Amino acid sequence: MTDRTFIEDQDLVEKMLKKLTPLNESSGWQCELFIDKTTNQKWEKYQFELLEADNDGIGLRRFPYPSTKEIIRIALTSKYFDEIDGASGLLLEMEFDKVEFREMLISEIEKNINNIDKDRFEIIYNRAELYETLNKREVLGKHYKQIEKDAEYFKELMAKAEGLRQRLKQIKK
Repeated sequence: MTDRTFIEDQDLVEKMLKKLTPLNESSGWQCELFIDKTTNQKWEKYQFELLEADNDGIGLRRFPYPSTKEIIRIALTSKYFDEIDGASGLLLEMEFDKVEFREMLISEIEKNINNIDKDRFEIIYNRAELYETLNKREVLGKHYKQIEKDAEYFKELMAKAEGLRQRLKQIKK
C-alpha cells in the first residue's frame, strides 16, 4: 500500500490506520496528520462524501501533497479507482486555495485521450467537477470586464470537458 499516494477504499484505509500513529496535528478542515513510523511518511486523514452511502468516507493521502502536475498524473495513470477519485478530489479542494488545475487537467486528458477509459474519465469529471461553470477566480477589486472574461474562461473549460466526454463515448463504444 505504500506505493499509493491516495487511499479511499474503506477497507484499505482501516488497515492502514492501524499501522499509523496520530501526530495530534490538524492539517486543515476535518483533516488530521498521521505518521508511518517504519517509513517516516506522513499521511493526512480526511473525510469525503461517499455517493452510495449516507455517511462520509475516510481517505488517506500522503502529506505534504505532491505537485498539481503529479496529482494529475496520478489521476490519469493510477490502476486504483479509489486513487483516481482521491487525486481528483484533492484537485478540487486545492481550487479553494486558488490553485488552478482545470486547464492543465483537460489539456493532459486531450493529449492522452486514447489511453483513458470511460470509467476513469467519469471519476475525474465528477469528482473534480469538470461540469462546473462557476467562476472560481477572485472577483474583488476587478473590473467587470475581467470578471466576465474569467467567467467565460470557466464556461469554455466546461465545454471542452463535455466535448472530451462525448468523444470518449464515441471512441469507447
